[in-house]
Amino acid sequence: MKKVIEFIVLGVVFFVLVLLYIIYDRTGYHYGLECSFCNKNMPYGLTPKINSDYPQSFVLLDEDGFELTGSGFRHRQSSFKIKNFLGYGYNDTSVLLKCTDSLNNIKYLVSYEIGYKSDKENPVISFKDINYNEYSQIKNNYQWIKIDEEKANTIQIMKFLFIVGALLSLFFIVRKLLRFRGNASNQELLK
Repeated sequence: MKKVIEFIVLGVVFFVLVLLYIIYDRTGYHYGLECSFCNKNMPYGLTPKINSDYPQSFVLLDEDGFELTGSGFRHRQSSFKIKNFLGYGYNDTSVLLKCTDSLNNIKYLVSYEIGYKSDKENPVISFKDINYNEYSQIKNNYQWIKIDEEKANTIQIMKFLFIVGALLSLFFIVRKLLRFRGNASNQELLK
């Protein structure tokens, strides 16, 4: 009876750890971390990504994996070069960026279609400046993600710990099953 309870407890621990991994995996997508179990729902096939190079920087990749915008970018219809991302918002048809320029002034960029289609038939986009008043009027129409490097690192560590815990609990489950099977066959031989 004790062995059955241990087996059930290990099974529950495995299930909980896998569930927590999936939750953190989905949360990490918006912070630019790789995602295995999420629905990538940004418009135009965009993907957020944190470059692991030092210093870390946040970028948005297009559907082909090329950087569409990031630190050091200057868009055609903007008057500044992006220094840092503070956050971004998106809805079904648009992306809104909150970033800083080289003087650490807060700036806002909104996506717009440039009139071309990509190979995957999504409209090609770029970004243009908007002022604070325009930003204030439209910001509530977007789902917002605050870029927080520390939170992204915490999510990455938690994902690692949960997957290691799940693998260890799976190892112990298999080990218990093999021992149980071995004990059952030994008892049958003794009969």
